[in-house]
Amino acid sequence: MTARMNDGGDGDANTRPPDRVFALLGNETRIGIVRALWEAYDPYADDDAVPFSTLFERVGADDTGNFNYHLGRLTEHFVRRTGDGYELAPPGLEVVRAIVAGTATETPALASTAVDATCRRCGSPVEITYEDATTWARCTGCEGYWPSRGGEIFGFSLPPQGLRERDADEILRATIVYSIRRFETMSDGVCPACGGTVDAALAVCDNHAPDGVCDACGSSFLGVLTFVCDSCKFAWRSPSYAAVSNHPALVAFYYDHGVEHVPATWAAISRGLDWEEERLATGPGPLRLTVTHDGDRRRFVLDETGTVVAVDD
Repeated sequence: MTARMNDGGDGDANTRPPDRVFALLGNETRIGIVRALWEAYDPYADDDAVPFSTLFERVGADDTGNFNYHLGRLTEHFVRRTGDGYELAPPGLEVVRAIVAGTATETPALASTAVDATCRRCGSPVEITYEDATTWARCTGCEGYWPSRGGEIFGFSLPPQGLRERDADEILRATIVYSIRRFETMSDGVCPACGGTVDAALAVCDNHAPDGVCDACGSSFLGVLTFVCDSCKFAWRSPSYAAVSNHPALVAFYYDHGVEHVPATWAAISRGLDWEEERLATGPGPLRLTVTHDGDRRRFVLDETGTVVAVDD
C-alpha cells in the first residue's frame, strides 16, 4: 500500500492556514485547557480522556458556556473528543512539548562556566556558555576551531529544559547527546525538526592553511559539512570528521584497539579533531580522512555529499 499526502494547496482539506491555527491558541482559557489535558496525558494508557466537568474544574473557568465555546474551537485541531471526554490530538501534544521544552517561551542564559574538559588543540581548560538555545564550548587558551565567537570548539543546540537541575558538566553532556543524535538523523537524510528531506554537501577549502585557523574558510578544518532541510530550513554545519563518527568501520577500528567509541561524548568529539584531512586530486571523493591509533590507521574517503564511499587501511 502506498500512502499519499496532499500538497497543501488551497484545495487541501487536511491543511489549515497557519494564521488560523495559531490564533486558536491565543486565549488564556484555551492554553489552560491544553495544559490540563497535558497533565492528564499518559502515553501508555488506553484511555486518558478527561470528562467535560473534570476539565472545566481543572482549568478553573467561571462560565460553562464560555468554556464550552473555547473547548469547541480547540477541537478543530489541537484537541480530540472521545466517548469519555477530551484528549490532546498530536498537534496539541507538539504545542505542549514546545512549551515544556521552553523553546518558544524561555530565553535563559549561562555565563562562562568551567567544565571537566580540556582543549584537544592546546590542553587548556574548556568553559561553556548558554545563549539563544545553544551551548557554546570554548577554549580558554587558544582561538579554538571556529574563531568567530572567540575560542569556539563547538556550538550545539539544547532546549532550555536541558538546563534544569543540571550542573555545567551535566549540561555539556546533555548538549552533546541531544545534538549528536539529531546530527545522525540529518546525516541519514531526515530532518529531526520536521521530518523533511535534507540536502548535504561537503565543501573543501581551496586555499586552506595547514596550521591553525584558515583565513580563507574561517575554520581549522579542510572540509566542512553542511546539511539543510528542504522544508523547514533547519541547518547544521560540522567538520568533515562528523561524517565518519558513527561509521561501523570506525567503531570496529577502535574496538579492535580496546577503545570504546561512543559518538555522543566529549571524548569522541575531541578524538575526531586529531584525524588527518587530505584533499584527493583524483579518485571517488574530494576528501580522505585518516584515523590513527597505536601505529595503525584506517582511511575513509568522502564524496561531495559527505558520504563515505571507500574505506581502507
